Amino acid sequence: MLKACRRWPEWVGRAAQLWAVVYGALAVHWTGGGRTGFPVANLQGQPPGGATGGTAIALLLVTGCVAAVISARSTSKGAVLGLVFATITAGVGTFGLALSAVGIVASGTVEHPVALVTQLAALVGAVLLFATTRAQSRRRRERCPRCGGHHPLPLRPTSALVRPVRRASSARNRRTSYLLLLGLLPWATVKTVWILGGSALGVTSGEWRATMDESDQSGLTRLLETAGIDITVLAALAGAGLVVALHHTYRLPRWLLLLPAITGAASLTLYGVPLVIWGSLTLAGVAPADGDPGPFTASGLAWMVVFGGLAFGGLGAALAISARSYLRRTQPICAPTGWRDSGLGLRLR
Repeated sequence: MLKACRRWPEWVGRAAQLWAVVYGALAVHWTGGGRTGFPVANLQGQPPGGATGGTAIALLLVTGCVAAVISARSTSKGAVLGLVFATITAGVGTFGLALSAVGIVASGTVEHPVALVTQLAALVGAVLLFATTRAQSRRRRERCPRCGGHHPLPLRPTSALVRPVRRASSARNRRTSYLLLLGLLPWATVKTVWILGGSALGVTSGEWRATMDESDQSGLTRLLETAGIDITVLAALAGAGLVVALHHTYRLPRWLLLLPAITGAASLTLYGVPLVIWGSLTLAGVAPADGDPGPFTASGLAWMVVFGGLAFGGLGAALAISARSYLRRTQPICAPTGWRDSGLGLRLR
């Protein structure tokens, strides 16, 4: 099993093609109007834009799967671009996955289990396609598909990799990520004011609580509320902690940090950016306000949408920047068994 993992460039393309065939068949079902397990949907399980929006998203997913099947075994420039497109579309299929995880913890139940399964399937596909894209791009540049080194083939395909000594990221990356995390403040402040019994955006704590069904809350959520802590704010702080960890040199398994960071980056950014756009257009009077914004006023709801978009989109972008930096800084390289070079700061993995 370990040797098979170390030879991942040899099989990841075929695995990505197999995934694309299976997921593509599901996406074809969605283009015909089926909505079972549709991954990009609101709390009621309906896609944005109604039937037209759902069909457009399904066609995008089908196109990505076709591109994956065609491009996964080629190293041409067009094929690599096709793999990039396929990876992005698979990422679209993970829409809301991070928020779904928070919702499960907050409520103690899975409201849309089939949709959760398809989102997880899209995550598997995104990982396979990302790995395939890296391997084929490296082959195209006559680099090692396994580590990206200047040797065209892995030195020892089943040998352990040598990893660099971990170091902190650049000051510029840290500054950019931490500035993006400031987008959490307006949203987290409003939620904290409500949970502590105050009023914000024209809504009292009682009015806000009246919109929630306490029977849908887990024991953990109710316990945290008695301590004045909103579970969604706590989850956002955990995401911010992950950003900090990615920028420093904590000795944890590489993918233990990267997998949740990449997942959160994709799903939170896809969720947050449209909220910022829609809320801003509503405030500017370009987009229509919600027909029944209660308990908010129309402008209060638009501001809350903008705050939520800044929080989710900012956290997602911060995770993307920090994950990219961590991925590059911790990239292991091929080397013969037992090889060490203290001058390069490398050690056996």
